Amino acid sequence: MEQIFRVVLSLSVSGSLIGLLLLLFRPVTGRFFARRWTYYLWLLVIVRLLTPIHADVNLMDYLSNTLMSAGTDLTDADNGKELAAGSEYVQTQFETLQKEESGADDAAFSNITDMTETSRDVVKVGRKTAFFFLAGVVWTCGVIFAVLRRFYSYRRFLKEVCGTCKPVTDERVLNKGMEIRTRLGIGRMIPIYESDAVSSPMLIGFWKPCIYLPSTLLAQMSGREYDVCLILHHELIHYKRRDIWYKWLFQAALSVHWFNPLLYLFNRKFNVDCELACDEAVMALLSEEGRKDYGNVLLDVAQKNLCEESFLGKSPMMHKNIPTMTLVEEKCTLKERLCGIAHYHKKGIAIGLCSVAAFALFATVAVGCGVARAEGNVISDLSFDLGETLRISTKGKAYQIYDDEALIAGDRESDVWRAYDYCGGENNVKIQKFALNGSDTLWILHSNKETDLEITSEFNLRDGRFKLVWVRPDQTVQTLNESGENNIVNITLPEGRNVIKMVGQKAKLEDIDISYSGINKEDFDGIYGDEDLEYAYQVLEGKKPVDVSRLHDEVCLYLKEEEVSELYRKAWEEGAVLSEQNWEDLWIYSDVKLSAQYLAEALRRGEAKGFSDRNLDQINYQVSTKSLTDIVTALDRNQLSYEGLLEHVLPFLQQQDEAVTCICYYIDLGNVLTDAQLQEVEGYLSEEDFYRVVEYNGRKK
Repeated sequence: MEQIFRVVLSLSVSGSLIGLLLLLFRPVTGRFFARRWTYYLWLLVIVRLLTPIHADVNLMDYLSNTLMSAGTDLTDADNGKELAAGSEYVQTQFETLQKEESGADDAAFSNITDMTETSRDVVKVGRKTAFFFLAGVVWTCGVIFAVLRRFYSYRRFLKEVCGTCKPVTDERVLNKGMEIRTRLGIGRMIPIYESDAVSSPMLIGFWKPCIYLPSTLLAQMSGREYDVCLILHHELIHYKRRDIWYKWLFQAALSVHWFNPLLYLFNRKFNVDCELACDEAVMALLSEEGRKDYGNVLLDVAQKNLCEESFLGKSPMMHKNIPTMTLVEEKCTLKERLCGIAHYHKKGIAIGLCSVAAFALFATVAVGCGVARAEGNVISDLSFDLGETLRISTKGKAYQIYDDEALIAGDRESDVWRAYDYCGGENNVKIQKFALNGSDTLWILHSNKETDLEITSEFNLRDGRFKLVWVRPDQTVQTLNESGENNIVNITLPEGRNVIKMVGQKAKLEDIDISYSGINKEDFDGIYGDEDLEYAYQVLEGKKPVDVSRLHDEVCLYLKEEEVSELYRKAWEEGAVLSEQNWEDLWIYSDVKLSAQYLAEALRRGEAKGFSDRNLDQINYQVSTKSLTDIVTALDRNQLSYEGLLEHVLPFLQQQDEAVTCICYYIDLGNVLTDAQLQEVEGYLSEEDFYRVVEYNGRKK
């Protein structure tokens, strides 16, 4: 965990440097470049904050090494008291050696100096490790809290808005919306609602965005369809450019780097640039008179429909950290937007080329800032202190594997597996630093006939024992490389299951490079990276029953999406009970549409044990309304509750026939809605559908 936090910390510093650089040049870029260039420059900050990529030489590596050296000197001073006793002992031993062996003074002094330096290194490394581990724990808790808080706020916000909304029925407004969508080339229908819970027009929703207009604003703008047209134009520009996705990405960066105060400043500037860029896109399609009208609309919305508390962020429905596209969000930014409208002029080709060059320059700087690489001096020291730090038992199975061919031929087994800069390809594995106690499978090759294979291997063994072995189908073991020298071995694989493994006993290595070549894939029924992946394909082929404990994310990651869906279909058919982690992995790694179909079929057959409406929260935003309805209407009375229907179903089916279907199905299960419950579901239904539900509910009483 401490290593992850080190990387996150260096990413945070690196991203902050890029963000400060953008703020420094923002007055220049905002004045001479198109606003969209300033806006999209923030993407470099987000990428820098979330992706640990680096060049061979980068600023963060240099700063990390510099701070490490400075920290070493500081730690020496801080550790004076702790080392006093040790130093006194070393000094005594030194004086004794001087008296007893005067001819060996230089050698003794050298040995004692080494002892002192080793003691100091142990204390320094231990302190740094403890600090970063504790910081990593705090950071992890902060990330979890930040993510949960954002999702909770967003869901609560969405629920309140949807609970008071109803479709806009004014044909003039709807026709204007359709006209703008056609002009912008947006083929998808974007629903338009009015709500008392919003103070400003806004676009809400990640997968299925909708436009929400304040009811009071619509009433005040009755007969002013052109002004409403400008508002819809602004929100549809946001939709076309996927600005809502961009905002979610920034929120992800804020969640990961919650401890960095600069990011909250960047987020505010980013939101301003987003609106300025959108204003610019709208004005590009307007005449001079139309631009004036657009500015007046912004003022009108601000003055007539947003109270002073809304501008100060005190309104319960104006959450600053909720990704929505709002026409007017903060009063303090309105002046800058109006100035942008007043001074708008189209940019020439030369300015466009300069903008591209500036973007490329900032991108180069972002890559150059880099990230402190995980393999540092401290990591190197810790990785080669395996025997002391991990206290390996010589009686453990992992320790005994090295000299036991029967254990080597079995499944992989290890109690220590540490790798730094691990790179594993289809037929090649490279590891810069590695610690292993036990065995680890590299490749499992099911040959359908005798096949020649060339194995190339090389490694630098620093401590312990290590070897590369081949396990034949008859479970006999042959060592391929134990010395570590560059070695090329040609072997003939017999028909059946052949395994290439690494085996270590307190092994600490550097620069491992192992690969195989010279094969024809048609000679193999399958080549797998480990036993669990091999097992997954055997399940798919019907050769083994399903064990859901082996369907973890590291297996699903290497399977095709439809293969993951098929695995879980087989699990349901065999009556397996999925854990919460299994359900989560299913929707992350599988074909969601296919999995939803399999799940609905399994539920109708009485399978998919353990599934309830609580699990719908993982998929309701991913599947189609039809798939969601199919799953809901396959649940039994114990699996579908009113709370689950209200929270996990209706917000994603609102104003649609599927919402009526799900409510009526809930009633068919033997439930009767109370008057209070009817009032709660009313916000998700049209007036006609609501009375249909009331009538249907009354017949069931």
